[in-house]
Amino acid sequence: MFNLRRFFYEAVALSEPDATSDSENLLLASNDAEKTRLPSPPRPQTTLGKLRQLPFVAKVLFLTSVFAFTIFFGQPIANFAALAYNVVLQCGKAHHQTPEVLEGGVLEPVAVRPAAPWHDGVPLVGQGATVTEPVLPAATPWGATRIEDRTGWKATCSSNQADSTTGCDKAIDARGVETDWKSATNPGAVHWIVIDLGREVIIHSLAVAPSQSSEDEGAVRKHRVEVREATGEWQLVALGAWRDSGGAAIFEPRLARFVNLSVVDTHGDAGFVAISDINVWTLPAIPGAVDRGGRWSHTLDFPLVPVTAWLNPKTGRLVTVASYAYNHFQANNKERKTVLAEWDPASGNITEQTIDKTHHDVFCPGTSMDEVGQVIFTGGSTADVFSIYNPDSGWGMPANNKVNKSRGYQGQTYLPDGRTFMIGGTWPDDSDVDKDGEIYDPKTGDWTLLKGKIPADAIRMDKSQCEPWSDAGGCVKDQWRQHHPWLFAWKDGSVFHAGPSKKMNWFFLTKGSERVEEGGLRQDASNKSNIFADGDAVCGAAVMYDAVSGSILTAGGAPNYHYWLNPESRDRHRLNSTNNVFNITLGTPGHVVEPTRLASMKHSRIFANTAILPNGEIFVVGGQTQGEPFYDETWLAIPEIYTPKTNEWRDAANHSIPRAYHSWALLLPDASVLVGGGGLNKDHEKTNHYDAQIYQPDYTTPDGKTTVERPTITNNHASIEEYQLGPSLKIPILTDVEVDDASLIRYSATTHSLNNDLRRIHLALVPQGNAADRNYTAEIPGDAGVTLPGYWMLFVLRKGVPSHAKTIRIYK
Repeated sequence: MFNLRRFFYEAVALSEPDATSDSENLLLASNDAEKTRLPSPPRPQTTLGKLRQLPFVAKVLFLTSVFAFTIFFGQPIANFAALAYNVVLQCGKAHHQTPEVLEGGVLEPVAVRPAAPWHDGVPLVGQGATVTEPVLPAATPWGATRIEDRTGWKATCSSNQADSTTGCDKAIDARGVETDWKSATNPGAVHWIVIDLGREVIIHSLAVAPSQSSEDEGAVRKHRVEVREATGEWQLVALGAWRDSGGAAIFEPRLARFVNLSVVDTHGDAGFVAISDINVWTLPAIPGAVDRGGRWSHTLDFPLVPVTAWLNPKTGRLVTVASYAYNHFQANNKERKTVLAEWDPASGNITEQTIDKTHHDVFCPGTSMDEVGQVIFTGGSTADVFSIYNPDSGWGMPANNKVNKSRGYQGQTYLPDGRTFMIGGTWPDDSDVDKDGEIYDPKTGDWTLLKGKIPADAIRMDKSQCEPWSDAGGCVKDQWRQHHPWLFAWKDGSVFHAGPSKKMNWFFLTKGSERVEEGGLRQDASNKSNIFADGDAVCGAAVMYDAVSGSILTAGGAPNYHYWLNPESRDRHRLNSTNNVFNITLGTPGHVVEPTRLASMKHSRIFANTAILPNGEIFVVGGQTQGEPFYDETWLAIPEIYTPKTNEWRDAANHSIPRAYHSWALLLPDASVLVGGGGLNKDHEKTNHYDAQIYQPDYTTPDGKTTVERPTITNNHASIEEYQLGPSLKIPILTDVEVDDASLIRYSATTHSLNNDLRRIHLALVPQGNAADRNYTAEIPGDAGVTLPGYWMLFVLRKGVPSHAKTIRIYK
């Protein structure tokens, strides 16, 4: 159903590319030695260029004629606007690269940094004559139109095979997959093809079909996509790896005439590239800019649908997992393996592997990160086991890898005393409905069931929202009622359960005295005559944004996991998500908390994700107004940012790829946010998103175009400094310029909108000596319930602009 609000935005004129240097942008995909140097595309005199030379009166007459023709013969404006998509580009360039003439006047690319192989996958296009509408291996670009008329297109490339029937023009001809471009065989070389579209258009995405006659040899694997206007410099828009079935690169829209695909590696190690068809999608307009909205950088293409993600704190690499397959899941999976992909921001390399030694499919797991950076995975598709990812040695299976209750969708958190706690869950084993709490002790390697002491019934949501109705299906009272709990480790051996049930709890987990105490209702009762209460907030957001005061922000969610079982069957139980926002301040463990209602979000959301920014603001991204797994229809392309100091929300720059069910967001050490995933269901391929996008907040790019100078922490960068937590812990901080603020943000793992171990600590800087010495100390709260032991990102700020983080480890 057409949604005017989502599909229509005011178009704005594009700004000239900014002159951001490579050294200023550490989000670049490669270092200077590894950049692809592209040949300069031809710059013919265009018709538009000739028209610019006409006298002013002639120009007016020409534009009037064009306008009249459009009104009477063109596509109706309403239909044209319906093609617009709620994405926005802040006109900043993530990467600039100028062609370089090498020795002998030859223009050719050099090595691009590597990315990783993919599995065999589903076909990108079917066997047949011509391609009228390609079938993508991922979601089709929302709101975009494939350019079908290729009149005026021209292609140049690095090389062709001797056979004249395989020239690079075959990749863009009208015969689709009937013809191929095959480059010359040159193992180790970077192959490239540049497409001149003949005119400037707003490019949104492209798809590449492999040769239908090469038995997968020569199919693009490691790739890099760049675009360029008629004049100017190349802009990086996507990089990564595709499967041998082909791939799609979807990115923020750019005005461009030239498209370059650089191929550094192919499937089968053929030493040549074999492409049958390249398609380009376009938008009619670029939506309006957002004040203080930041900007989106390039897209990362992964070899799987990333559902769970975390940063390895020792290497800085992003690790993502899907399930036993790269594009699908299976309940109670007997294959007991997990597909993993890893991205190294420093080198750009994307690698993939299948983990089968743990006998664990970690789709829909419980996750927590411990004091030494290990990620503990419990349950999921393989519901009765757990496994541990070690930041040094990778994935391992404990000697006793069993949990007491088979479960998925549980909540989990690391505890200040070194143990791990989990509770709740339902799927995939709904027959055992009460998933009481369990605690893992690394000293014994065992999980202890807290049956009757920490009962799952304490976190059960409102059963009245789950009464049967006449339509087939319905919901079952004992299912979908104990999942994805928000858990926050706190002082004195306590964990606070903040939701998503409207009834909250305290869990006391000191060994031998485990118990549950009421924590109150998530409601604002400050006005007794007009109490504002939140309902159950399934898959809403919850984050401890100020650990010193124990302040938790909760936002959005819905009364139920599903809005509808099918679009034609709805009833009173199918309720929209909310935009409700509450602040919960924990204080003394065991007391009934008194939440405060905060300013509502601008947009109602379920399945959204949050990231705490170094300046204390909270970034909320993705989700949809009507929650339904594997259904992107009501997804939200407008992120928003909350400022606690002013209790205000503002919109951020829009993004072009749906991020709803199974999406995630993580703060990166350079203070940007990586947002990715969504989907993982081969029966709903259009909701499978094999990528992630980098968001740069406005503190690094105030106008969405240019970047600002940032402070630098000059402590020893060669090692991770470690500090033992205590009542008088003070850490030294050296900087290159005077700074005025600092913060710690904990490393954590996230899935299914849960990120329970994430928290931020604001640090007060104390200058040592003269201010010009740029030497400071910061006192760390000594309570492990506040400063949860583990790895943290340390940021300093100068007038609100953060540094790149220095990773430190705080242990008990």
